[in-house]
Amino acid sequence: MIEDTAESLLTPVPAPTRLIPRRRPDGRELLATAKGILIAARRCSDAQAFDELLDVSRRHHLTVVGAARKLVDLAAGSPSQRRAPDAVRFEEWEQLLAQLPPHPHAHAS
Repeated sequence: MIEDTAESLLTPVPAPTRLIPRRRPDGRELLATAKGILIAARRCSDAQAFDELLDVSRRHHLTVVGAARKLVDLAAGSPSQRRAPDAVRFEEWEQLLAQLPPHPHAHAS
């Protein structure tokens, strides 16, 4: 009996598969990422980064999370995606992101 139990404990178990599809980041994650981008690029405080997101959201009639999503999308996109018609109105961020060095984990499109 003891041998049977020990043998069953040593049986390899297959690695888990990814069954849960990737989810979109929630509002808090988007805000944190967008603020991090602005803090790194502008060398500003957390409060100043949030104020900029708030200002951009007001000028473009977006929610703060919507503005954060636009910034994160711009930062993650390739230069050709940054020039998409709906991104043109975020010229201040496009110029800011162009000055940053490329991220080593950025996806090539």
